[in-house]
Amino acid sequence: MRKAGWTVLGATVAGLVTGCTGSPPAKQPPAGDSKPKVSQKVKRELPEGMHRLGQGVTTEEGSWKLTPSALTQVTPTSRAKGLPQGWRAAKMTWTVTNKTGEVQQLLDPSPTVRYGAMGRPAAEFTDTGIEGIPDAISDDPPRVKPGGAYTLTVGVAVPAEAAGEPVTLTTRPTTMFGDTGDVAFFEGPFPGAPARKDAVLHPRPAPETRKTLTFGQWKADPRMTVDHVRPEGGAAGGRATFSGELTVRNTAEVADLPYTPMKKSLRVYYGDELKEADLIPGGAGAADTGFIAPQRAATHTFHFSLPKGAKAESVTVEVTDLGSAEGTFQGKIAD
Repeated sequence: MRKAGWTVLGATVAGLVTGCTGSPPAKQPPAGDSKPKVSQKVKRELPEGMHRLGQGVTTEEGSWKLTPSALTQVTPTSRAKGLPQGWRAAKMTWTVTNKTGEVQQLLDPSPTVRYGAMGRPAAEFTDTGIEGIPDAISDDPPRVKPGGAYTLTVGVAVPAEAAGEPVTLTTRPTTMFGDTGDVAFFEGPFPGAPARKDAVLHPRPAPETRKTLTFGQWKADPRMTVDHVRPEGGAAGGRATFSGELTVRNTAEVADLPYTPMKKSLRVYYGDELKEADLIPGGAGAADTGFIAPQRAATHTFHFSLPKGAKAESVTVEVTDLGSAEGTFQGKIAD
């Protein structure tokens, strides 16, 4: 897809002070009847600057208001496109309101959607009644009258085991002039199971004295890891193909600049001699370029190949950003 602490209301009173001596003690309800009310349940706090699904955000210098709804579980039809087999399906609506006094070309919210603590990418799908986001950059784009609203219905899918996990949306609207500087973050649970409490990833970084980390270890600054390097079972031009996961976590406490974009380049080496195998450039199209919400992570699956016949029991992955090395990870290729 293209793209706080709450106080527990009420408390159990330990004792009641009465004005009259000898007054009978107040009746206490049986322990089994002391169920908390809905309003008493503690809600998970979001980092400052993030919004819950259903809340609206004004963007583009007050020209537009974006309101993404909560996710609703749906049963896909035989016409569904882009839905991975076995994944759970849900839909949401984006209400895009024109706050100006003139007709405006529809703003594209360009959402990036991730799920779970690791921030893996969710899938976008279309179906009957779920048209997705229209092309706002065209010769005849949708237009919105002054004060009017345009509703987009979008399909979101995650693996079956991810039901109940948090879904994080990052928006950086697109206009006919390209990406803008406004970034907004939203979050809410994927339906189909109770909302998961452990939505935030708290990785423990390896000691800074370790210059080369093993797959799965976390670098402290920037907070990142490389893991799940495995064969893909195919070949391209006689070269064996593989995949891995790069995960980056934004350690910021609030949604404020600088954000952490996923524009990392990867250089892959194999064997003890560190023979160069592949270069995976960063930038648009090479990785998920959406920004990462504060205290959240984003995972990008990268692909690389090795020369035919190369003995590659282990590989080394160097992560760079704008040419500067940020982390080096080494490990065995999983079966």
